[in-house]
Amino acid sequence: MSAHSVKTRRRHPNPTTYTREAFEVAHVTFEVANHPENGVTFALIAGEAETAKDRRPLFTGFVTPDMAAQLRALADRIDEVAPC
Repeated sequence: MSAHSVKTRRRHPNPTTYTREAFEVAHVTFEVANHPENGVTFALIAGEAETAKDRRPLFTGFVTPDMAAQLRALADRIDEVAPC
C-alpha cells in the first residue's frame, strides 16, 4: 500500500519507521516518503482543496535517480520565464 494513501495517512499520521515530507509549490503539495521497505516515493496532492477527501494524491510514483536533475531544469526554466 502507498505511504501516501488516505487510509495510510489516517492509520499512521506520524509514522515512526519512515519520514513523510511535504513541499508546497503554488497550489500543489509535493510529498516525499522514505519508506524502509518500499523505497522513496512521491505524491502530488491538490494543496488548496477545501475538504479532506479532495486532498487525496492526484499522482504517486517512485523517485528515480534522474528526477533531481529534471526538477532543477524545470526550476531553471521557471526562473527564466517568471516575471520579476
